[in-house]
Amino acid sequence: MVEREPTGIPGFDDLIEGGFPRGSVTLVSGSPGTGKSIFAQHFVHAGAAKFRQKVLYLSLEQRASDIYEQANRFGFDFQSLENQGLAKFDFIDITARKGLPGQTIIEDIRNRIRAFNPKRIVIDSLSPLANIPPSTHELQSYGLIESEAFLPSIPAELYTRFQVHKLIMMLKEQPMTTSIIISEIPRGSEWLSSDKISEFMSDGVVVLHYLGAMETATRYLVIEKMRGTKHKEDLIPIEIANRGITLKTQEEGIFRK
Repeated sequence: MVEREPTGIPGFDDLIEGGFPRGSVTLVSGSPGTGKSIFAQHFVHAGAAKFRQKVLYLSLEQRASDIYEQANRFGFDFQSLENQGLAKFDFIDITARKGLPGQTIIEDIRNRIRAFNPKRIVIDSLSPLANIPPSTHELQSYGLIESEAFLPSIPAELYTRFQVHKLIMMLKEQPMTTSIIISEIPRGSEWLSSDKISEFMSDGVVVLHYLGAMETATRYLVIEKMRGTKHKEDLIPIEIANRGITLKTQEEGIFRK
C-alpha cells in the first residue's frame, strides 16, 4: 500500500488517492502568477500545522520575510511554526555564486536538508538554475570540464539540465521525504518547465493555468502525471481566495473541508 502525504488543498487530494506518494518528487509548474508558490505553501503548512512534520522551504528567488507576508494573506502563520521548530525557510541567493565556498548548489541544498531532517521539502523555484549557469567550480565538481578553457564549448542548456538532474536525483535519495519543485513555463512554450527535463524526471506533474483577465479570468489545474496513482485527467477549475487555493466542479461548486 502506498503511503500518502495530503497536500492540504481542499478537494485536491480526492483526485490523487489521498495525497502525493511518500518519498516522491512532484513538479508544480505554470506561467507567472498562476499560484505555484501558494500551492506549495498549502503543502508545507498542512505538514507542519496538521501533521506536526518538519518542513523545509528553500527559495531561490524570495527572502523568507517576503514569503511570510504573502502566506499570511491566506492564513498560513509560518513564523509561528518556525518558532516551534517545525518549519524552516531559507533563501539561497545563487547569483552570489550559488552555494557556500567549496560547495556546489546541489551540495548546499543537500546539507541544509540533512541539517534539518524534514519530512516535506519545497524548492521554489528551478527557474534561476535555468537562467544562471553553474560556476566553474560546479562544472569541475560535476566532471563536465577539466579547466576554464573548456567552458565556452558547453551549451548553456546542458548546464541547466545537468543541475536539475542532479537536484532531482538528490531529492529522490531521501526516501521518507516528499518534495515539491516549482518551475515556470515560458509563455508559448510546448514544454512543462523552463529547464525541459524536470517534467520527465519528476514522479508527478501538476500544471497551473490562468486564462483571460479581470472578471472573465479562469484558473484551472491539470494533473499531467502521478506515478503509482490513479488521478483525474480533466481540466480542474480552481479559485484563489482568502483561504488560498480551492477546487471547483460544475456539479458541486467549490470543494469544502
